[in-house]
Amino acid sequence: MARKREFDENKVLEALCDVFWENGYDGTSYAQIMEATGLQKGSLYAAFGDKKSLYIKAINRYDQNSVSGAVAMLRDGKLPGAQRISLLMDALITDAQTERGRWGCLLCNAATDMAPFDTDAESAVMNSMTRFKKAIGEALKDTPTPKAVELVWAAYFGGRVLIKAGATKTTLRALKKQVLAAIS
Repeated sequence: MARKREFDENKVLEALCDVFWENGYDGTSYAQIMEATGLQKGSLYAAFGDKKSLYIKAINRYDQNSVSGAVAMLRDGKLPGAQRISLLMDALITDAQTERGRWGCLLCNAATDMAPFDTDAESAVMNSMTRFKKAIGEALKDTPTPKAVELVWAAYFGGRVLIKAGATKTTLRALKKQVLAAIS
């Protein structure tokens, strides 16, 4: 008979997301994973699989918790599209002021960290980024430049990378201003 799990799976997934988000795949050791989750290696393997499986679960959790909120906001037809894009860009400026924000974006990190070398990681990253891109397209439908999807998409994810590199709020505000000018 299988033993009942004695941990909160949601809390473990949150911890996995954070440890990989902050340190990347190669920069995260099993010791860090065990410390963050409070689980031993055997329990982690039994519940979630190997390190790569843990990483993919972290990406999917990030998508569920971070990307889904942005996608919902971008699809919210109660606000004009340009205002939704403005709110999206505001998130960059706000996040630049937080410790987690300085970690960058787990999708961006994974896109350069593991996706070039692993098809499962690539698929998880691209599925999330593509869903995000489609939501940007929905927000842009009622703007004068509905075909500026790639521009906004690249500016947003580029902004996330800039935050990790230490970009100032001034730089991010200038990025926002240029994006909004491009879609007006």
